[in-house]
Amino acid sequence: MTKSNSFALVFSILVVVIAVVFWYHYSPQNLTLRFHPYVGDKSLILHKKDYKNPGGTGNFIIRDFQLFISNIVLNSSYSHIKEPESYHLVRFDGDTSFAQIVIPEIDIKNLAQISFGIGVDKKANGTITISGDLDPNSRMAWNWQVGYKFLLLEGMLTIDNEQLPLVYHIGFDESYTELHFEITNEKLSNDKVIDFKIDLLRLFKKDTLASAGLVSQQSKQSNDEYIDMSEMSHVKFAPDDVKAIATGFHDFISIL
Repeated sequence: MTKSNSFALVFSILVVVIAVVFWYHYSPQNLTLRFHPYVGDKSLILHKKDYKNPGGTGNFIIRDFQLFISNIVLNSSYSHIKEPESYHLVRFDGDTSFAQIVIPEIDIKNLAQISFGIGVDKKANGTITISGDLDPNSRMAWNWQVGYKFLLLEGMLTIDNEQLPLVYHIGFDESYTELHFEITNEKLSNDKVIDFKIDLLRLFKKDTLASAGLVSQQSKQSNDEYIDMSEMSHVKFAPDDVKAIATGFHDFISIL
């Protein structure tokens, strides 16, 4: 092979490599939002593992946990992408230890921020139109007047061999909460996955409740850091109790 032929071959290979790298970096790709449920610093394992009542005696087990993530928006220095029909029911009852949302074929280079809501926005919550995972006939719907359950958490608290059902069905328009996360290169894996932690204990943390005026600062300082699940074991339609749990939406999701 002559030098000119060798040069031509090397040049052709280099062009192909550059083209492949360029295509991979700049072509639309799938973005995966992966949610990992925790109880404090321990992974949540449904049915099998129990956890200490954070504000009192006894241990609790979780049997069902699901929530709506909606209105996903991706921002970069030059683009603003809002996912259409962006209503996702994130469930933790599968074979994996996490749940995920895949946003297909989008331009995600230079991704700087991701935003989404916990729950269902007022407009969608007040209709019976099916959009995304919204279904007025599903278990996550109350009725067309009340709307959807934004979060469903059910289990059992055991105290001295006595069992107390735990039922948290959190909804209402005022509970809808928007979250914003800054995205850096290290937070986005090579597989275009962003890992999020959902910490259930944040729903019961008293400093969150105190900042919302739902418990007094004196009570916060004189009692445990968390509320006693046995004192708030059943939350559905009582506005103050719903607000007490929903206030934790502001900081119970973080990037791992």
